[in-house]
Amino acid sequence: MLRSLSTTLLVLTALSSAARAEIQQGVPEVFPSKHELSAHMGFQAGFGAQLGSTSGFKLEGDYAYKFHPFIWFDANIANTFGFGSAEGICAHSVLANCYRGGWALELMAGIKLKFATKIPLVIEAPALIGVEVLYNRDCGDNGAAVPVVKTGGGVMYFLTKKIGVGAKFDVAFGPGFHGSSVCKQQSYTDFFGYFDFLVGAEFVL
Repeated sequence: MLRSLSTTLLVLTALSSAARAEIQQGVPEVFPSKHELSAHMGFQAGFGAQLGSTSGFKLEGDYAYKFHPFIWFDANIANTFGFGSAEGICAHSVLANCYRGGWALELMAGIKLKFATKIPLVIEAPALIGVEVLYNRDCGDNGAAVPVVKTGGGVMYFLTKKIGVGAKFDVAFGPGFHGSSVCKQQSYTDFFGYFDFLVGAEFVL
């Protein structure tokens, strides 16, 4: 019993020492691999649309591949689960106002610039282009925004060489194309835009 307890304590001590040894302090981040996954969540605030801009809770995932000392290929997928203030009369009830912006599925690709500093803090700036699939809108004027351009900036602090945590903001915009609906009897084109603020983590594979 005592021998088993002693062995367990030794293993836990060794694991704790190894974890402390991996923590980076005061040194630049040197990526041990060319492959990276990241996950973020936060809030998106839409603007510019005729019948409701897409705002709400956002989940985002990225895959990045390093092909230059500070340039990474970046593929991005995200979904905004829409909610917000009432923007107009509900499509199916003239007695109430509703949020009209709906939800949005985002598919993007491009590059991400990553600049190391003297500490394990990495500054990031994306330049992406893609499509926003607009759905679940109150008026039924679903459609797509394409091409949508996205850029922004953020920081990641790498606790270890393979795990970073941080935050970022983005701005995106492009033309939106919508089908006819109960709110507008014919298809139409408008402006799609948003700002977002997200927190998350990056994992070097």
